[in-house]
Amino acid sequence: MRNLKIIQKQYSKTKKSKYTKDNSKTKSKPKSKGHRFAETKAKKTDRDVISYEDVPLEDYELEKTEMSPAAVKKIIISVCVVLAAGLVVFAFANRDRLSPESIANWWTYDVLGNAGNGYPVSITGTEVNTNNFVLSDGHIAYASDTSFVTLNSSGSDIFSTQLKYSKPILVSNKNMFLTYDLGGKGYEVNSLDKQLFASNTDDDIYTADIASNGVYAIVTEGNGYLSTLLAFNKDNNRIFKYSFSEYYITSVTLNSNGTGCAATGITTENGKVISAVYMLDFSKQEPEQVIKIDGDVIIASKYLTDNRVTLVGNTASYVVKKGDENFVTNSYESMTLSNYYFNMDTLTYAVALSRSGDGRSCSVYTYDSNGSQKSKIDTDSKADAISVYKDKIALLDGNTANVYNTKGDKVFATETGAGSKNIILSSDTTAYVLSVNQIRFIELNNNQKATEKVATDDNA
Repeated sequence: MRNLKIIQKQYSKTKKSKYTKDNSKTKSKPKSKGHRFAETKAKKTDRDVISYEDVPLEDYELEKTEMSPAAVKKIIISVCVVLAAGLVVFAFANRDRLSPESIANWWTYDVLGNAGNGYPVSITGTEVNTNNFVLSDGHIAYASDTSFVTLNSSGSDIFSTQLKYSKPILVSNKNMFLTYDLGGKGYEVNSLDKQLFASNTDDDIYTADIASNGVYAIVTEGNGYLSTLLAFNKDNNRIFKYSFSEYYITSVTLNSNGTGCAATGITTENGKVISAVYMLDFSKQEPEQVIKIDGDVIIASKYLTDNRVTLVGNTASYVVKKGDENFVTNSYESMTLSNYYFNMDTLTYAVALSRSGDGRSCSVYTYDSNGSQKSKIDTDSKADAISVYKDKIALLDGNTANVYNTKGDKVFATETGAGSKNIILSSDTTAYVLSVNQIRFIELNNNQKATEKVATDDNA
């Protein structure tokens, strides 16, 4: 910097002397026609430079085109508005994943704790039931015959605890996990990184569910009744109890804030199967409503919204609206239920129905929370497992993952490895696979050259 100032000072003196000499010569010459043009041309020649060092700093600065402060301000404001709008859209689309807890878990276990050896990961224990394998906020959790385990994105353990259940069943909601012993009395509640509570019921457990705020419900044998439902708050204090005298309860689903639930049950009348849906409010002693469904067995249920419950039966799926005696029925017609999936990100559900009746050649129907059909995709694939991510639908057919979009295009056909049992899409192009003895992370591709177009019938 100091050298630059010296050079500029020296150059300024030289230029001043040169300009003085030239000006004196110009004054001594008589003016002629065209003199002004010639003078201007000469000055332009004097300004021809090769580098910045050839021009005095003060002269160079005069040539700069300066932007007004008002224009700069407008540009900055415009950029900020665009960025803010983008952030708002991103935050809204990922609002469920941007909770303080989710961000903290991501930073702790995926950024700071990204020290695992990577997938595939051998399971702890001998076997993991197909349904005891879940993805929660980007973290895999599973319950084997011996352990409950959560994993970070690189496959290393976040938390592990021993289980002593004969038939462990895992249910989850975001980063809350309830594992119970089907037909036994033991259960425990875990978060992503620790055990929160463990206890035993007085009677054998039939089914259970948990809300994201830690409220949970357990259905047991009735002890004088056909079934009993017990609800507990996050501090494990019982807040509700209801005994069923007419129906054996087959499933239970909590609403989002844990203030109530829907319980489905089954009985027989005159040799005919009848199912019922009990809408329960934990602040009231009696059910708000009981809806009967003739001739079907409800095997699964889920609150997609706070006032609409989706039911999956053996012969049809249903959507029940709280406070409405009428309900939507989507019959399977002559097809056989092969698998189903509840997508809480898009508030939709999907059923895979076998057209052949033996699990092959599945048609996949997707419905919104009102029970309206969004899409139908006819495939040649089995549905040993099904997973949905946005507009992608993955069907596990043996050791191959066939992935379709809702328009009916088969976009991927990827080998998943020997012994594959379940698949969970984690993005548009990645998935986790549960096999007999390990958990794999796979990149979806077309290693089977999946290019064909399958039949569609969109009714969005």
